[in-house]
Amino acid sequence: MKVVLVEYIVLIVKKLISGRSRKIILLRDHDVFTSLDRARNEIQNVDFFTAKKFDMSKTRMCSDFADRKTRVCADHMKSLIKLKDIDFMSKARLKRVIIKAQNDMHTEYIKEIKAIWLDAGISNKDVEYVIRMFERFRRPVIHAFEYRINSIFGSTFSGSNFDIMLAICEMWAMGIDLLPDDLSQTFENLNGRFQNIDY
Repeated sequence: MKVVLVEYIVLIVKKLISGRSRKIILLRDHDVFTSLDRARNEIQNVDFFTAKKFDMSKTRMCSDFADRKTRVCADHMKSLIKLKDIDFMSKARLKRVIIKAQNDMHTEYIKEIKAIWLDAGISNKDVEYVIRMFERFRRPVIHAFEYRINSIFGSTFSGSNFDIMLAICEMWAMGIDLLPDDLSQTFENLNGRFQNIDY
């Protein structure tokens, strides 16, 4: 009877340990990546109008912005979850790594879209204007990310690094769900600014 009880307890402990030691690499199948694809496709099917006429330049600019943002974010997220020591790094280091990944995503997609638009003949002043407008609409999401990251790392519920990264992926997916609306508002507010550009 004692042997059976011990074996049962060992089995329960093993199940608990295996459940708590899931590898972060498993998050490569998280729906944050399908959310990025869905957001990109949704935005690329939006048509913009100026004075009730189809605005090709605005439509293409928004589509290119969405393409760069979603692809760059996907690449950085995949690289993050593939880090060799991510399962075992300290919470303080993991937080720094996540914040750096977010900052790097932003820096890279902004750099890429600027290059695309400048190559298309859009002035630096106009490029900066669009980016500032997008960031104005996006600011509440960015602030929410900051609050949630601090909350996730300060919570006693977030036990393992896997738990933390799962919560981060859920947070990012929520932000991605809001992306089509933020981009639509940005480009709707451009009015006819780029209507005469052959983009």
